[in-house]
Amino acid sequence: MSNDHFEKRMEFLKKSYERIPSTFDPEEVFKKIDAEHPPAPVEQKPVKKGGFRQRITVLAVSVASVFIIGFIANDVLDGNNQNPNEENLESGEIDAYIEELKQQFEVEKEKRREMLQLDEEHFRMYAQSNSISILDHKTFIQSVKQDGNANERLQEVYNQAIEELKTPAEMIQDVKRNPLREDEEASIAFLNSYREKVKRLQTIYDQIIEENKTAIDAYEVDPSADKADVMMTSKNSFPEPLQNIINTMKEQSIRLTTEKYSGDIKSSFYLSRSVDELPSNLHHFTNAYMNMLADEPYLYAGVLNDTVPKTVGTLQTMEETLMHVQEDPSLYPVMKSYFITLFNHIVKGNEKTKLFDADGRLLPEYQEAWTNLSYSGNATPLTYLMRPIVKEMKASDWRQSEHWDSLNYNDLEEALVLYREGVLEEYMYGEMPVFEEKTVVLPNEAFDQEVKELYSAFKKSYDKSVLKGISPVHIVGIFNYANEVEDPKTMYRLFNENYGDMSETGFSEEQYIDFYRKGLSLFRNATDIKFTNENINRYEHALYGFVTINNGAEVKNSVHLTYGEDDVWKIRDMYLEKLPSYEQSPEIPIDEMTLKHMKELYETFKESRNPANLYGEVALTIMSLYLYAGSLQDYETQYALIYQEYGADLIEKSAFVENGDRYKFPYAEDMYTSMSFKGLEEDKDGNWPGIATFTVNQEKYPQMPATQEFHMLWTDDGWRVNVNHLK
Repeated sequence: MSNDHFEKRMEFLKKSYERIPSTFDPEEVFKKIDAEHPPAPVEQKPVKKGGFRQRITVLAVSVASVFIIGFIANDVLDGNNQNPNEENLESGEIDAYIEELKQQFEVEKEKRREMLQLDEEHFRMYAQSNSISILDHKTFIQSVKQDGNANERLQEVYNQAIEELKTPAEMIQDVKRNPLREDEEASIAFLNSYREKVKRLQTIYDQIIEENKTAIDAYEVDPSADKADVMMTSKNSFPEPLQNIINTMKEQSIRLTTEKYSGDIKSSFYLSRSVDELPSNLHHFTNAYMNMLADEPYLYAGVLNDTVPKTVGTLQTMEETLMHVQEDPSLYPVMKSYFITLFNHIVKGNEKTKLFDADGRLLPEYQEAWTNLSYSGNATPLTYLMRPIVKEMKASDWRQSEHWDSLNYNDLEEALVLYREGVLEEYMYGEMPVFEEKTVVLPNEAFDQEVKELYSAFKKSYDKSVLKGISPVHIVGIFNYANEVEDPKTMYRLFNENYGDMSETGFSEEQYIDFYRKGLSLFRNATDIKFTNENINRYEHALYGFVTINNGAEVKNSVHLTYGEDDVWKIRDMYLEKLPSYEQSPEIPIDEMTLKHMKELYETFKESRNPANLYGEVALTIMSLYLYAGSLQDYETQYALIYQEYGADLIEKSAFVENGDRYKFPYAEDMYTSMSFKGLEEDKDGNWPGIATFTVNQEKYPQMPATQEFHMLWTDDGWRVNVNHLK
């Protein structure tokens, strides 16, 4: 990329907000429409040096004209569809209402002028063109007078005019009150308007700074201090127009800064505390636009404003937004242009940016930058361009790459188009394969037999070619069966190889076997096992999928697998819940800390009686809660702690609460001195029982036996009290 090309592109970016977004002249349109009664001429003042006022006026007029022309178009359509039976307001009443709206608007204008502390001349640059001007056009007024709903239409014009008048700070407060988190289009429109107003204010502030340059140059500060920072703390050091904006600009998230290379004092937008809260109130795809407003134009005279690593992060953030955000005609093309320019600066450089050392080797800083740009398992525009470049560079000790030589300025834009058209992944990795989808309803004897046969065939030599083309549902079935027959070696061989002698488990085969303890069946209480192509994702050339294990419409569990070049699905990660019979708690004392924890948990649990609040709690804690709730006659909480699942005689809640004394166990805080728990083997009904044993303080309760045993049963939510045992 030539330096001239680069400089022209950056000049475009820096001044893009000063350009006219449409080619028509709105005043010419109005002259044709109001040929008989043209609007009164607008007072024109001489333009001072730099042309700031002229540019800001053109920008404001062009934005407002879009709205005004829209109103006129709607007026024509509405006039053609008018209901002749509608009763119109008197013409005089409408004229009076219009004048009232104009007067109200002038009051609102003055409020904003006082907020910004601008004199009338500078404030006119902010508010000169506004949708309220349509109320001075004869064609629109005639249409309104023929309308049966004149007041509503006029109020709509007024409301829009006030929105255009609001300051950036007011806009932030509005969106906090009415968030746009779910509305991407409205979020983009908000940010576009917000950015335009910030830029307009910056132009005004820079004009005032230029007008007071003599006073600024004469203002002396310590050479070690930043002049702009010191000026921001001043109270009465400067002429009134300059001092006023210093006093108020921070409210609009604008401050004075010293330009990095020229040393000039300018105004700049910054991410204030109020602005930092904006992303949480806007659609998440639009977050990068706020960063753009704070960081643009990114380069000064062909040199990066930020470090290379930070610029790489900026590119990655921009990419994420440009890949997914709605392609609007305002902010999207600005960010895309920055994206392309910064990328070419980092990857191709320019006359002011040195990429290679004297020996022709890429500088370490850019080696790291290019490598980071190539990192992504997904198909993205940056990865698409940078991965082959980095691969060739590494192979040549960072000296050459054919892909780098052939890289053109607009290649990134073309890659972005491919992504948004949904074909970039295919360009990078080829067509996504389609697998046979499978659902197995449980219980299923035929499926069980197929799994056993595959298990036996695979176990003979652990040759994975035996599993070639086998459904991931069957792979999960083999893994589950191997667990049932307590064969950890076969289970381990079903995992994906990761590196060396380790698998995805993070253990060697010997370690896995040593640590293995039989777990609960993956298919316990399941109604079906399912695999679909929708469950497949791609990461680089690898395919990842998962099998869901369901109980009706609820997904009980999922097993993640990877598909290799050998056409075999392999287990990626799988956690087997240990058998409840393994759970044991040695005898522990019941002391003050134990009682305190139990009481605190009770206070939390009784509010909602949500099983999730007991997640991870051991059997002894559940039993203690049950005893304590019973001592308080809180039978509803006790009911939430009893076993009500398979193989149990279900108890209605009302019956339990009415007869709570029947299900109580003896309890007082000083009744028991210690407790222990032991899980038992699965019973004939498929349940997992356990015994909680509490040791009685016989010095205080000599009439009681030395120990009390309480029966419990395991559930998917944890251990619960088995009150059926009382029968």
